[in-house]
Amino acid sequence: MTDDPIDLDGRRTAASRHETEMRRRPANDAPSLVPASQPELCSLEDQMLAEPARTWVEVMEKWRFLLEQYAATPEACNERIQKLIKRAIGDMERLRKREERKGR
Repeated sequence: MTDDPIDLDGRRTAASRHETEMRRRPANDAPSLVPASQPELCSLEDQMLAEPARTWVEVMEKWRFLLEQYAATPEACNERIQKLIKRAIGDMERLRKREERKGR
């Protein structure tokens, strides 16, 4: 038997490492979907949190942002999930255009 520890994290896939990191976080520590290398997303999140949506179009914009962020996670790599996300975004875009036509 050796005294050297086995690096289990080095043997995991990227998705498994992500899942392990999520399990290791404290329950009250919300995970950030925004990488530190993308400060423009932090600014967008701040704008979204600044005030509640006033119209359905604003609600759809927020949902679209959240869906696109989720689509980039390892949990959403399933082909069926990606198809559902694309369809939901397409539906939102269609409804947004309909709302804009009503407003004219």
